Amino acid sequence: MSSTVRLALAGPGYIGRIHWLCYRALPAVYSASPAQVAFQTVLTSRPEMAEQLAFVHAASYDEVGAALDSSDLLDICTPNAAHRSLVMAAVASRKPVYCEKPVDLSGDLALELAREAETAHVFNQVALVYRFLPAMAAARAVVRGGIIGDVVTWRAVLLHASYLNPRREMSWRLSSRESGGGALMDLGVHMIDAVRMVVGEFAGVRCITRTVVEERPVAGSAAGTASVDVDDWALVTGDLVGGSTGTVEVSRVHAGREGTFALEVFGTLGSVSVDLAHSKAVVMDASSRDITRDVVVDDPWSSYLKTAFPSPKMSIGLMRDMHAASIYALLDGVSGGQVTFAERPTLMEAAWTQRVVDACYASARSGERVPVDHPNAL
Repeated sequence: MSSTVRLALAGPGYIGRIHWLCYRALPAVYSASPAQVAFQTVLTSRPEMAEQLAFVHAASYDEVGAALDSSDLLDICTPNAAHRSLVMAAVASRKPVYCEKPVDLSGDLALELAREAETAHVFNQVALVYRFLPAMAAARAVVRGGIIGDVVTWRAVLLHASYLNPRREMSWRLSSRESGGGALMDLGVHMIDAVRMVVGEFAGVRCITRTVVEERPVAGSAAGTASVDVDDWALVTGDLVGGSTGTVEVSRVHAGREGTFALEVFGTLGSVSVDLAHSKAVVMDASSRDITRDVVVDDPWSSYLKTAFPSPKMSIGLMRDMHAASIYALLDGVSGGQVTFAERPTLMEAAWTQRVVDACYASARSGERVPVDHPNAL
């Protein structure tokens, strides 16, 4: 019999409802879920969301302490600037915490929170959900196993288009004070994290950013506009500790390329690329022969994802499948399961990724290469 985890969900907006949907789907998607989820409290400025999402209670954000008294897990899906106080509340209450990315408005601040959680021995996880793709895990095993030889170069791409519309209204995502950054913070954090997980740690970066739509209409104002101070597009050239150099490109303004994704690693003996459409890591040898079927991936993280990632027959869509796998691992850990995988995205792992993002923004401002601290160097 699985345990019951009483959930407090902070922020029932778009991504909060994605999380909620995955919690609800667990009994249908998995033959055995790590825990049953009881929808205890939704933290929101709209109390009617409690009834809509079948929570027992609705509470305001400043009532998080009281909400945690009757909950076993806090899931944070608010705008980025609100993450910090909520994570701190969970740590103070010694309650497990799950936080959307980015954890805080800077890597240094995120690192502070991670250390606070570690000191308090609070179980934590961050929704860096690309880590839960079986194909990503397989690519990591191929690279770390030396199957493609020494890494020479790599490429990571994630492109969207919805912010190209100049009539799209101003929002917190377009304010650096509320979001911490634009495309690089929103999308780049996923791809930089993927490079860290699959290939290795960053040693230094150069970065160019661009804001394409510089003014946005303000909601409820017939003629009012607001200035956008975050990036719509970013290109990063990164040097890794192992000696390879590669690029990360992210965009929210690439018309006709909505959802374009690539992660490719090229070595002295071949290459590996993540094929999202077919959910596999494609391995090529030095003669450009496809040797994917000849490669046996047998590492603990890949084995765990055979259970945690929804099967093709029970898929609820790729993006939701990644979130579902992340939430499966989260509940497994909250319920006392052994999830001590280096690949699981903790607050600490997320903070180190965000430190790379910070270095990218520093490079974009200065026009110079910026060195990057990494955990293995400290």
